[in-house]
Amino acid sequence: MAYNRRDFLKVTSSAGVGLIIGVVLPYKKRLIAAGIVEDSFEPNVWIKIQSNNIINIVTAKSEMGQHIRTSIPMIVAEELEADWSHVNVVQADSHPDKYGSQSTGGSGSIRRSYMRLRKAGATARELLIKAASIKWDVPAEECKAHMSKVIHSKSKRSFKFGDLVSLAGTLNPPKEPNLKNEKDFKIIGNSMPGLDTHSRVNGSAKFGLDIRLPNMLYATVLQCQTFGGSIKSFKAKK
Repeated sequence: MAYNRRDFLKVTSSAGVGLIIGVVLPYKKRLIAAGIVEDSFEPNVWIKIQSNNIINIVTAKSEMGQHIRTSIPMIVAEELEADWSHVNVVQADSHPDKYGSQSTGGSGSIRRSYMRLRKAGATARELLIKAASIKWDVPAEECKAHMSKVIHSKSKRSFKFGDLVSLAGTLNPPKEPNLKNEKDFKIIGNSMPGLDTHSRVNGSAKFGLDIRLPNMLYATVLQCQTFGGSIKSFKAKK
């Protein structure tokens, strides 16, 4: 089956526009079947849940030594009721509008992102619960999310999040999702394994200094050995 450029872009661009993926689901199903795109649930720009139950959480702040690439995913995972062992952190691309301010400093990353990230996680949780209730034909109030699963309390049946991604992606998100009571927090306030600690230890993590481009030049500031003096000349080296 052939796909034109318009059909392809409708699906592959959906990550940046939330649940627009629900409008073009027939195209997505055909592209999934063709192996062009993967089946996933992306209710907003912060979360992507794959059919294999892996949860990718985006951080739009820079890591400056305060473990922001773990603490930001913790906020989303808390409201989502995610199994922390299934969570990956993904660094956001630079975008002027998609993520809001991406500036990092003044110990403000958590303070400025806290509520919107909680709402992002809660929105995904409610959509997954709604999808499960539709599959079981039961009231959503009888279902709850726990450890990357949706559980029907009365029958003890359960779906993994990954089992619900296709249906959840067709549903309209709540205008104001219900947030958890802070007394029920299991992740926020606890010490969790760092999501990128292993990559830092084994050397696979990529930092700014690791970037290499064709014909890239390197610059350094030279300090004059004479106090109050200035550099007379310099030359670039490849």
